[in-house]
Amino acid sequence: MAIVRVDANLQWNVQQANGGNWIGVCDPLKLTVQAETWADLMEDIGHTLDALLKDLLVSNELDRFLRDQGWKLLAAIPIRPDDVRFDVPFIPAMMTSNGPARRIHQ
Repeated sequence: MAIVRVDANLQWNVQQANGGNWIGVCDPLKLTVQAETWADLMEDIGHTLDALLKDLLVSNELDRFLRDQGWKLLAAIPIRPDDVRFDVPFIPAMMTSNGPARRIHQ
């Protein structure tokens, strides 16, 4: 498995819901992820970003998406794209429960 790192600056707004689960919302990509623990949320966000970029790679839309986001790959895509894992850095920003209601993207 080849890891392809992405030069990106992406913020996820995260907060713990009343039931105890953690929710992460990425407004720029219109994504929402939910997990039972903080650690699971961080892992699931990474898996979600990897899956998104793999789907874009398969549909030949990755180059345009990267340009539109202002991101770039820090390594070339391997010849066999099924052997790639995308590593996209992100910043979790804590949201307070007293803040404005958040839109949940589905």
